[in-house]
Amino acid sequence: MGNTWLYVLFLFSSVISGYAKGHREANGIKRHSGYQGPYNLRQPGSPEGTGKSVPNRANVTLTPNWPLIYKGERVTLHCEIPGGEGTKWTYEWRRTRLNETQTSQDRRLTIHSANESDSGGYSCRGTSRDGSTDWSDVVVLTVYQLSVSPSWLSPGASVTLICEVEHPPAGTRFFWYKAVYDPSIRSYSYELLPGSSDGTDENFYIVHGLTSTAGYACEAGNGKPKYRDPSFVWSADPCPAASLSVNPDRVQHFISDFVSLSCEGNSTEWRLMRFTEKGHLSDCSIWGKMTGSICTIKIYFSVSGVFWCESGSGEFSNAVNVTVHDSFFFNTILVSPVHPVTEGDPVTLNCKHKTQQFPSKVFFYHNDKLIHNDGREELNISAVSKSDEGFYKCKHSGKESPRSWMSVRATVSSPVMLIVGPVVGIVLIILIILLILLWRRRRSKGLWCIRSKQSEGRGQTSHPDHGVNNTDGHENSSPPHDNTNLYVPVKSSETTGNAADEARDVTYSHIELKDIDRTRRPREADESTVYSEVKLQE
Repeated sequence: MGNTWLYVLFLFSSVISGYAKGHREANGIKRHSGYQGPYNLRQPGSPEGTGKSVPNRANVTLTPNWPLIYKGERVTLHCEIPGGEGTKWTYEWRRTRLNETQTSQDRRLTIHSANESDSGGYSCRGTSRDGSTDWSDVVVLTVYQLSVSPSWLSPGASVTLICEVEHPPAGTRFFWYKAVYDPSIRSYSYELLPGSSDGTDENFYIVHGLTSTAGYACEAGNGKPKYRDPSFVWSADPCPAASLSVNPDRVQHFISDFVSLSCEGNSTEWRLMRFTEKGHLSDCSIWGKMTGSICTIKIYFSVSGVFWCESGSGEFSNAVNVTVHDSFFFNTILVSPVHPVTEGDPVTLNCKHKTQQFPSKVFFYHNDKLIHNDGREELNISAVSKSDEGFYKCKHSGKESPRSWMSVRATVSSPVMLIVGPVVGIVLIILIILLILLWRRRRSKGLWCIRSKQSEGRGQTSHPDHGVNNTDGHENSSPPHDNTNLYVPVKSSETTGNAADEARDVTYSHIELKDIDRTRRPREADESTVYSEVKLQE
């Protein structure tokens, strides 16, 4: 009986051994006797016993096939084992940055939203019940992003875009895009910025004269960017096309508060966006309720971040900061304006408790310096100036509120004043010129020009004894004159002859106009003096 059981056991072990051998050979795997290392793979379809094999190393491929990955994009790594089709593999992935491995039954390793921590080297190998392949060559992933400076815009200022890529491959070109909201896909489409259609060698780009909130993206390599979150530069100043208001109109709020954010402007379709401190971008449908152009939030958790509206025609509104605080940690908040304050305007800051009024003094701080006020629960600034800009907080009974930034913008002249100002200036200049001309005319009222008969045409009868002749047609007929002296050619009545003789007989006299006492007795005539009759004409 015992021998019978031994015989049955022997037959059973033989069957099992034969089945295992046949299974290995059917899958193209041969285990060499005494060899404990990685094995070779027989190519499918090769004749048995030919010994033809392929390298026993795995390969890593990428989708998309480019090692530079924009932050937030999806990338998939594939572990390929040449000639290993039909074998059940377990895949091991090793990250050189972490020096650790992870195991998966799927040959794909997918990174759904890449960030900086995903940068580094990746390699893989396959393992079956018969052994493991060698590790693949390391493939290095570089996750990059776009940074903007400054992140909050002064209208009309320049903004610098930087594509932050560490050690890009040689010859990498950079493409620059502006994000435009597309309501049909409820996402962003991208438009190339001027001068970047062929890419740039530099990893930075400067946008000049920006006046409103805008989103940008860069691409290191080739091709138009696919879905990605743009990097934003925010403007706090409302624009006519789109603007955002907050109710209650303050920066800080308590958890359990109701807050409504309203989009206004030339559009019938809106979405309200939020960007958190951790870099997450989402719209109102995720954390609030959008009704028309108003997003309502019943705050049960922190929704702090930067908020702005995007219109169906692609405009961006002004951006505002909204912060939410748990009353367990902060039972006091600062009530400060959510929008910038214009220079010269009054502003009031309040300190608010979650459940009660303040029975004692409240102290306010500007940039962590105590403001000397009367200790009431509000701070009044009658005419705010640029020096009042900064961080504010309040303190009551040793408990402080969080800080909030109050922005002060310069007074901007209206378009009407920009037109009226230059016009008024021009009118004043013309009036001044006219006054000067009138003064000069009155000053020269006593100066007269004396003319006599010309050689041709017009004539004028002089005294029978002497004549006065001012010949305008000759350049040398009279010497230069000034404002006080009059020069006239005087011709003696005794002179006769032709024109040539007359020219030689011309005598120039220097006549000065002076006030003369008419009652004064005239002097006796001097034979050497030539007298002429002079008629003054106006």
